[in-house]
Parts: sequence; structure tokens; C-alpha cells
Amino acid sequence: MASSGHIDKIGFVGTFEVANYGDCLFPLVYMELLKEHGVEANFSFHSPRAGVSGLADYGPVQPLPARLKANAFDAQALILCGGETLGLGHSGGLYNFPANTLSAFARMWLAPVVAAAADELGFYVHCVGMPTSDLDARPAIARALAHANWVTVRDEVTADRLGGRFAVKVDPVFTVSSLAEKAEWDRRAQAVLPPGFVPGNYLCAHISSPYVAGRLAQWCDQTAQIARQRNLRVLLLPVCHFLDDHATLEIARDILISRGLSPESVQFPGDGHMHVLTTAALIGSSGGIVTSSLHAMVTAVSFGVPFACYPGAGKKNGKHAQTLRAVGLSDGIALRMDDIASAFDATWPLDRMASRQHAVAIAREHFAELVAALRSPAKASGPLPAELVEEIFAIDRRITRQPVTEAKRFTLRALQRWSFTRQLLQKRRRARLT
Repeated sequence: MASSGHIDKIGFVGTFEVANYGDCLFPLVYMELLKEHGVEANFSFHSPRAGVSGLADYGPVQPLPARLKANAFDAQALILCGGETLGLGHSGGLYNFPANTLSAFARMWLAPVVAAAADELGFYVHCVGMPTSDLDARPAIARALAHANWVTVRDEVTADRLGGRFAVKVDPVFTVSSLAEKAEWDRRAQAVLPPGFVPGNYLCAHISSPYVAGRLAQWCDQTAQIARQRNLRVLLLPVCHFLDDHATLEIARDILISRGLSPESVQFPGDGHMHVLTTAALIGSSGGIVTSSLHAMVTAVSFGVPFACYPGAGKKNGKHAQTLRAVGLSDGIALRMDDIASAFDATWPLDRMASRQHAVAIAREHFAELVAALRSPAKASGPLPAELVEEIFAIDRRITRQPVTEAKRFTLRALQRWSFTRQLLQKRRRARLT
């Protein structure tokens, strides 16, 4: 199947069932760009779990196989798109799967690699990242990925972790602003903007709880400083809904008002769980954004609006900075929370339209390479050696052989079954914010 030049069925692989802006945006961007290239296909969507995020309107999300098996996919080509997905190892968090099954990471890339190596389909890894991982996992992952039909990565750090085997290409979300006319983006934004908010007169403000580290008041001070200096209202914009952004930003609203901003100037959009394209429109129609989200930052670059992105303290070579460097940018990253306002100021005088045009153009150029690979697929390099598969399995399940850790994972899976225990866990997370 992988050798056919005409593909009628294309599946996207990612974490599309998670209520997160970037994850849910990927398939919409890919489908639109493929259609622009004249690729007409039936699209399917595959994630570690089946589910609906509520942030997009594409078809049902199918669960990836929990174990390696033949003919697991009804597709001629699979595209792994977005996120730090090239990892191994079970988790105690969002994807807490039993030890006798594949981890979420292995479901997303190993199962498709095995299918491609068996010539059941073509597997294309496009602009993805690798999280911090065990040193022995990296060469094993790289050797296995060599059996895919085509692999590119998102940044130089990932390329280095994989031994320099794969080229760095630009995240296609940089093209998002070009998928509709400005008037259409403004119309989308205006449909949910609160009274008194109009395109250009507000600052989008977002931070997710893992980045707060008990310093939400400090983040609010920086945000209030930008709003006052630029005479902007503050639009509190949930982006990573699965991280309970709305609750974090509700607390932030009270703090911002306590800092002297008027209640009517600090508001949420009118629709709580918005379509991802509406979120993009609100960013694109704003006077700038403060965020901890990689793809909210990428969207700001795509639309040419000022931004400050806080990726966590000291993450000079993290995914946020690396993704910017791929399009030749460095300003806008705040390595300390106290630097958020100055990072925003650094992007204000830039020729943002020139940066936007460059980012969109290079992302489109790199996406065209994916289309060419789909149309003239290279044959996968044969079955994975059995000893490599066993090595990957051993790394994937390593954490499950630690009795204390595995007991915690089991307990967390059990607690997630009931709503009242889920609420207790949520309250515990919220208590850490301030």
C-alpha cells in the first residue's frame, strides 16, 4: 500500500481528544493545506484514546491500538503531526495506561512504524518534537523511526536527541493566519468578544497552571503593566482547557482587578470552550498576547501581533524558543516571569509583518515537501528487528517495574473513575496556583 502514488485514505495521529488548542488545531491546518495542494482524501483521526475535545468539528477520534497487531489501521497513509510525541514510557498523568499495554507515546509512533515496516501503509512523521527522555531511549527511537517512510522534526534539540538523522522543518501552524481573510478572522473574533472589546484594543492573557509555580500574582503584575503601557483591555483566554485554564484565569482576574484594572476591562470571551479557529481569531485580532502556550505563540507570529511567551523559568533551549528559531526569531521569550513585560516590548517595534510573511512562506514550503513525499512515497526499509522491538518494549515499561510508582499509577487510575475524586484532585491542583 505504501508504494501507491494515489492516496484515498489519510489518517492523522496525535492527541486530538485532549481539549488543548494546538493539538486540536493540527488536523484543521493539515486538511486545509492538503486540499490547497489538490490532495482529495478521506481523513481519519487517531489518538491514544477515543474521545471528543469539543474544540473542533472534524470527525470522530479513533483509539490507537493498545498492542502491536497486523492491519490495525484503515488508512493508506498516517501522518504524525504535532507535539512532543517521540518518546517512550508510561505516565501517571493524562495517559495512564495499564502496564501490559503500549504507552501513549508508543501508540502514536511505534504502532504506525511497525505497520509501515510491514508495508501495510505509509507513515510520515512531520515536524514533531521529542520530550526529555532516558538516554538509551533516544537511539532506539531513532533506529525504529528509520523504518518509517519519511521523518522530519520540529527543532534542533529534537534532531540532536535523535542523532542528527532527521531534518528540521517548520511547524505548519505558522500558516494558520493564511487560511482565511482578515475580515473573516475579525468576524469570528467579534462574535465572542465582550462589550467594549474590539479588534486591536485588547491584550490576550493566558497562562496554564504547570507554569505558574505559585507565582500567579507576579504574572498578573507583568500582564497589568503591559495593559497599562499599551492602553489595552485584558481578554483572559483559556487555551489549554484540559489543564483547567479557566479556573486559573478566574483567580488571575481577581488579582488583576486588585491591581487597579477595572472589572469591565478584564473579561473572558463569550464562549467558554471555543472552537480552535475562534481562539486563533481572538489572538489574530488582538493587540498582542501574553501566553505560556507554544501554539498560541506560533499563532501570534502567524498573524504578526506582539507577544510574550513564558515557557517556564530558564528554558533557554526549550520547545518554545526552538520553534521560534526555526523561523529565524528569538525575541518574545521571557526566561523569568519578571521579564514578561520586557519580552513583550521587544516584539513591539519589530517588523512583524515581514516576520509573519517569512514564517508563513517557509512553513508552506516545508509542507509542500510533505505533500511531495505523500505523492511519491519512499518504500519503508523493511521489518523492525525483533531485538529492537524488545528493547523498545523494555524501555516503554521500565517505570511500571518500580513498585511504588506503579502503585501510584494504579491509584490514580482508580481515582479518575469517580467524579468526586476527580474534583478533589482538581481542587488540589488549584490550591497550588497562588
